[in-house]
Amino acid sequence: MTGPGGRSDEPRLWFVDPLTGQPLESEAERTRPIPVVRDTAPPRRPRLLPALGIIGLVIVLAVGTTATYRARTATPPSAEDLVLPDPVMPTRIGPVIAGWQPVLSDDHPLVFDVPPDWTIEEPDVAVGYETPAGELVTLQGVARYRRDFCPGSELSARAMAGFTTIDEGEVGGIAQAAEETTLRWAEAAYGSIGGGTPKTETGASGPVTVLDGGTIATAVTTTVVPTSDGPCPAPSVAITAIALPLRALPGSGRYHVLLVLADQGIPGAIARDIVLKMGGSIRRE
Repeated sequence: MTGPGGRSDEPRLWFVDPLTGQPLESEAERTRPIPVVRDTAPPRRPRLLPALGIIGLVIVLAVGTTATYRARTATPPSAEDLVLPDPVMPTRIGPVIAGWQPVLSDDHPLVFDVPPDWTIEEPDVAVGYETPAGELVTLQGVARYRRDFCPGSELSARAMAGFTTIDEGEVGGIAQAAEETTLRWAEAAYGSIGGGTPKTETGASGPVTVLDGGTIATAVTTTVVPTSDGPCPAPSVAITAIALPLRALPGSGRYHVLLVLADQGIPGAIARDIVLKMGGSIRRE
Protein backbone atom coordinates (compact mmCIF):
# COMPACT_ATOMS: atom_id res chain seq x y z
CA MET A 1 0.00 0.00 0.00
CA THR A 2 1.34 3.41 -0.97
CA GLY A 3 0.64 6.63 0.95
CA PRO A 4 1.04 10.30 0.03
CA GLY A 5 4.25 11.20 -1.83
CA GLY A 6 4.74 7.60 -2.99
CA ARG A 7 5.76 6.36 0.47
CA SER A 8 4.88 2.83 1.52
CA ASP A 9 2.45 2.49 4.49
CA GLU A 10 3.41 -1.15 5.00
CA PRO A 11 5.47 -1.86 8.16
CA ARG A 12 9.18 -2.25 7.48
CA LEU A 13 11.06 -5.45 8.33
CA TRP A 14 13.86 -4.98 10.88
CA PHE A 15 16.51 -7.43 12.15
CA VAL A 16 16.89 -7.25 15.94
CA ASP A 17 19.84 -8.19 18.18
CA PRO A 18 18.46 -10.99 20.38
CA LEU A 19 20.58 -9.82 23.39
CA THR A 20 19.87 -6.08 23.34
CA GLY A 21 16.61 -5.89 21.45
CA GLN A 22 18.11 -3.08 19.32
CA PRO A 23 17.54 -3.05 15.54
CA LEU A 24 20.51 -4.03 13.39
CA GLU A 25 21.64 -1.86 10.46
CA SER A 26 21.70 -3.33 6.96
CA GLU A 27 24.96 -3.53 5.03
CA ALA A 28 23.96 -0.51 2.93
CA GLU A 29 23.21 1.54 6.05
CA ARG A 30 26.51 0.59 7.71
CA THR A 31 28.48 1.72 4.70
CA ARG A 32 26.68 5.02 4.11
CA PRO A 33 29.13 7.96 4.11
CA ILE A 34 29.28 10.18 7.17
CA PRO A 35 27.27 13.36 6.52
CA VAL A 36 29.30 16.48 5.77
CA VAL A 37 28.40 19.84 7.30
CA ARG A 38 30.00 22.79 5.51
CA ASP A 39 30.83 25.87 7.55
CA THR A 40 31.73 29.16 5.96
CA ALA A 41 35.28 30.21 6.84
CA PRO A 42 36.47 33.83 6.60
CA PRO A 43 38.94 34.61 3.82
CA ARG A 44 42.58 34.74 4.76
CA ARG A 45 44.35 38.08 4.91
CA PRO A 46 46.50 38.34 1.78
CA ARG A 47 50.21 37.79 2.26
CA LEU A 48 52.02 40.79 0.82
CA LEU A 49 55.21 41.12 -1.19
CA PRO A 50 57.05 44.19 -2.52
CA ALA A 51 55.50 45.48 -5.73
CA LEU A 52 57.71 45.50 -8.81
CA GLY A 53 55.72 46.82 -11.75
CA ILE A 54 52.94 44.32 -12.28
CA ILE A 55 55.10 41.60 -10.80
CA GLY A 56 55.40 40.22 -7.33
CA LEU A 57 51.62 39.88 -7.27
CA VAL A 58 50.33 37.76 -4.44
CA ILE A 59 47.73 35.10 -5.07
CA VAL A 60 45.53 34.39 -2.06
CA LEU A 61 43.14 31.46 -2.15
CA ALA A 62 40.14 32.53 -0.09
CA VAL A 63 38.88 29.41 1.63
CA GLY A 64 35.20 29.14 0.85
CA THR A 65 34.20 26.15 2.95
CA THR A 66 35.67 23.64 5.34
CA ALA A 67 34.31 20.15 5.88
CA THR A 68 33.33 19.16 9.43
CA TYR A 69 32.40 15.60 10.30
CA ARG A 70 29.98 14.98 13.13
CA ALA A 71 29.27 11.59 14.68
CA ARG A 72 25.68 11.01 15.70
CA THR A 73 23.68 8.22 17.25
CA ALA A 74 22.41 5.78 14.67
CA THR A 75 18.63 5.93 14.21
CA PRO A 76 16.43 3.84 11.97
CA PRO A 77 16.27 5.55 8.54
CA SER A 78 12.96 6.74 7.17
CA ALA A 79 11.80 6.42 3.63
CA GLU A 80 12.94 10.04 3.05
CA ASP A 81 16.53 9.06 3.89
CA LEU A 82 16.55 6.68 0.96
CA VAL A 83 15.64 9.39 -1.59
CA LEU A 84 18.60 11.30 -3.05
CA PRO A 85 18.10 15.00 -3.87
CA ASP A 86 18.21 16.11 -7.45
CA PRO A 87 21.74 17.08 -8.50
CA VAL A 88 22.49 20.80 -8.81
CA MET A 89 23.76 21.45 -12.30
CA PRO A 90 26.43 24.15 -12.66
CA THR A 91 25.44 27.21 -14.65
CA ARG A 92 27.39 28.11 -17.76
CA ILE A 93 28.14 31.80 -18.26
CA GLY A 94 29.36 32.62 -21.72
CA PRO A 95 31.08 35.76 -23.00
CA VAL A 96 29.16 38.67 -24.49
CA ILE A 97 32.14 39.55 -26.70
CA ALA A 98 32.66 36.89 -29.36
CA GLY A 99 35.91 34.98 -28.89
CA TRP A 100 36.63 36.47 -25.44
CA GLN A 101 36.48 34.77 -22.03
CA PRO A 102 34.20 35.55 -19.04
CA VAL A 103 35.80 36.27 -15.65
CA LEU A 104 33.87 35.52 -12.45
CA SER A 105 34.43 36.42 -8.81
CA ASP A 106 33.22 34.74 -5.64
CA ASP A 107 33.02 38.13 -3.91
CA HIS A 108 31.30 40.27 -6.56
CA PRO A 109 28.00 39.51 -8.35
CA LEU A 110 29.49 40.75 -11.61
CA VAL A 111 31.17 39.30 -14.70
CA PHE A 112 33.41 40.84 -17.35
CA ASP A 113 35.17 39.54 -20.46
CA VAL A 114 38.86 39.50 -21.39
CA PRO A 115 40.62 38.66 -24.68
CA PRO A 116 41.45 35.00 -25.40
CA ASP A 117 45.19 35.39 -24.68
CA TRP A 118 44.59 36.37 -21.04
CA THR A 119 44.93 33.86 -18.18
CA ILE A 120 41.94 33.64 -15.84
CA GLU A 121 42.39 32.77 -12.16
CA GLU A 122 39.86 30.78 -10.16
CA PRO A 123 36.90 32.86 -8.85
CA ASP A 124 38.14 32.56 -5.24
CA VAL A 125 41.58 34.03 -5.98
CA ALA A 126 42.35 37.50 -4.63
CA VAL A 127 45.35 39.77 -5.19
CA GLY A 128 46.32 42.23 -2.48
CA TYR A 129 48.73 45.05 -1.71
CA GLU A 130 49.18 47.25 1.32
CA THR A 131 49.58 51.01 1.12
CA PRO A 132 52.30 52.79 3.17
CA ALA A 133 49.51 53.82 5.57
CA GLY A 134 48.65 50.15 6.17
CA GLU A 135 45.47 50.07 4.10
CA LEU A 136 44.83 46.83 2.23
CA VAL A 137 43.64 46.98 -1.39
CA THR A 138 42.52 43.80 -3.13
CA LEU A 139 41.20 42.54 -6.44
CA GLN A 140 38.84 39.60 -6.89
CA GLY A 141 37.83 37.97 -10.14
CA VAL A 142 41.35 38.23 -11.53
CA ALA A 143 42.64 37.85 -15.08
CA ARG A 144 46.21 38.44 -16.30
CA TYR A 145 47.89 39.18 -19.61
CA ARG A 146 51.25 37.48 -20.33
CA ARG A 147 51.37 35.87 -16.93
CA ASP A 148 54.80 34.59 -15.79
CA PHE A 149 56.57 36.52 -18.57
CA CYS A 150 59.42 37.54 -16.27
CA PRO A 151 61.91 34.81 -15.22
CA GLY A 152 63.10 36.99 -12.32
CA SER A 153 59.75 36.89 -10.55
CA GLU A 154 57.65 34.04 -9.24
CA LEU A 155 54.47 35.83 -10.31
CA SER A 156 54.47 38.35 -13.12
CA ALA A 157 52.10 39.77 -15.72
CA ARG A 158 52.08 42.61 -18.21
CA ALA A 159 48.49 43.46 -17.30
CA MET A 160 45.96 42.51 -14.65
CA ALA A 161 42.23 43.10 -14.24
CA GLY A 162 39.72 42.45 -11.48
CA PHE A 163 37.00 43.89 -9.26
CA THR A 164 37.56 46.05 -6.20
CA THR A 165 35.39 48.41 -4.13
CA ILE A 166 35.56 51.78 -2.42
CA ASP A 167 33.15 52.88 0.31
CA GLU A 168 30.54 55.48 -0.55
CA GLY A 169 31.46 57.64 2.45
CA GLU A 170 35.11 57.95 1.41
CA VAL A 171 34.46 59.88 -1.80
CA GLY A 172 32.20 62.62 -3.07
CA GLY A 173 30.82 60.85 -6.12
CA ILE A 174 31.40 58.30 -8.83
CA ALA A 175 34.15 60.23 -10.67
CA GLN A 176 36.08 60.67 -7.44
CA ALA A 177 35.55 56.98 -6.63
CA ALA A 178 37.24 56.00 -9.89
CA GLU A 179 40.09 58.49 -9.52
CA GLU A 180 40.77 57.67 -5.86
CA THR A 181 40.86 53.95 -6.67
CA THR A 182 43.58 54.47 -9.29
CA LEU A 183 45.65 56.63 -6.92
CA ARG A 184 45.44 54.11 -4.06
CA TRP A 185 46.61 51.32 -6.33
CA ALA A 186 49.38 53.48 -7.75
CA GLU A 187 50.70 54.09 -4.25
CA ALA A 188 50.27 50.52 -3.03
CA ALA A 189 51.54 48.64 -6.09
CA TYR A 190 54.13 51.01 -7.52
CA GLY A 191 55.45 53.08 -4.63
CA SER A 192 58.72 52.25 -2.95
CA ILE A 193 58.90 50.03 0.11
CA GLY A 194 59.99 53.00 2.20
CA GLY A 195 56.79 54.88 1.37
CA GLY A 196 57.97 56.81 -1.69
CA THR A 197 55.12 58.13 -3.84
CA PRO A 198 55.29 57.32 -7.55
CA LYS A 199 54.83 60.00 -10.16
CA THR A 200 51.23 60.01 -11.42
CA GLU A 201 49.14 61.85 -13.97
CA THR A 202 45.36 61.46 -13.97
CA GLY A 203 43.27 62.03 -17.06
CA ALA A 204 39.71 63.22 -17.43
CA SER A 205 36.80 60.94 -16.61
CA GLY A 206 34.61 59.47 -19.32
CA PRO A 207 31.41 57.39 -19.61
CA VAL A 208 31.26 53.64 -20.23
CA THR A 209 27.98 51.85 -20.92
CA VAL A 210 27.66 48.68 -18.81
CA LEU A 211 25.09 46.16 -17.55
CA ASP A 212 23.72 45.36 -21.02
CA GLY A 213 23.36 49.01 -21.93
CA GLY A 214 21.24 49.95 -18.93
CA THR A 215 23.82 51.80 -16.82
CA ILE A 216 26.51 54.42 -17.36
CA ALA A 217 29.76 53.81 -15.47
CA THR A 218 32.65 56.27 -15.14
CA ALA A 219 36.20 55.53 -16.29
CA VAL A 220 39.35 57.30 -15.11
CA THR A 221 42.93 56.44 -16.13
CA THR A 222 46.00 57.38 -14.12
CA THR A 223 49.44 56.93 -15.67
CA VAL A 224 52.10 55.87 -13.16
CA VAL A 225 55.89 55.89 -13.29
CA PRO A 226 56.92 53.18 -10.79
CA THR A 227 59.50 54.08 -8.15
CA SER A 228 60.90 50.56 -7.86
CA ASP A 229 63.04 48.85 -10.48
CA GLY A 230 62.06 45.23 -10.93
CA PRO A 231 63.76 42.55 -12.98
CA CYS A 232 61.42 43.22 -15.93
CA PRO A 233 60.31 46.85 -15.53
CA ALA A 234 58.01 48.88 -17.76
CA PRO A 235 58.50 52.61 -18.37
CA SER A 236 55.00 53.35 -17.09
CA VAL A 237 51.73 51.71 -16.11
CA ALA A 238 48.19 52.77 -17.04
CA ILE A 239 45.73 52.17 -14.19
CA THR A 240 42.12 52.44 -15.34
CA ALA A 241 39.20 52.32 -12.91
CA ILE A 242 35.67 51.84 -14.26
CA ALA A 243 33.32 52.65 -11.37
CA LEU A 244 29.68 51.59 -11.39
CA PRO A 245 27.07 53.94 -9.89
CA LEU A 246 25.68 53.06 -6.49
CA ARG A 247 22.27 52.23 -7.96
CA ALA A 248 23.86 49.38 -9.95
CA LEU A 249 24.09 47.38 -6.72
CA PRO A 250 21.81 49.25 -4.30
CA GLY A 251 22.22 48.83 -0.58
CA SER A 252 25.87 47.81 -0.62
CA GLY A 253 27.18 51.25 0.38
CA ARG A 254 30.14 50.76 -1.96
CA TYR A 255 31.15 51.62 -5.48
CA HIS A 256 32.08 48.47 -7.40
CA VAL A 257 35.05 49.10 -9.66
CA LEU A 258 36.66 47.16 -12.48
CA LEU A 259 40.37 47.95 -12.23
CA VAL A 260 42.84 47.29 -15.04
CA LEU A 261 46.60 47.76 -14.58
CA ALA A 262 48.59 47.57 -17.82
CA ASP A 263 52.30 48.08 -18.48
CA GLN A 264 52.96 50.73 -21.12
CA GLY A 265 55.92 51.52 -23.38
CA ILE A 266 56.50 47.82 -24.11
CA PRO A 267 55.77 45.66 -27.19
CA GLY A 268 52.20 44.42 -27.15
CA ALA A 269 50.98 46.81 -24.45
CA ILE A 270 47.24 46.70 -23.75
CA ALA A 271 45.62 49.71 -25.40
CA ARG A 272 42.96 51.88 -23.77
CA ASP A 273 40.25 50.85 -26.25
CA ILE A 274 40.71 47.21 -25.19
CA VAL A 275 40.36 48.22 -21.54
CA LEU A 276 37.16 50.17 -22.25
CA LYS A 277 35.80 47.23 -24.25
CA MET A 278 36.41 45.01 -21.20
CA GLY A 279 34.55 47.54 -19.09
CA GLY A 280 31.62 47.61 -21.48
CA SER A 281 31.17 43.85 -20.99
CA ILE A 282 30.44 44.20 -17.24
CA ARG A 283 27.16 42.51 -16.38
CA ARG A 284 25.45 40.82 -13.47
CA GLU A 285 26.30 37.20 -12.81
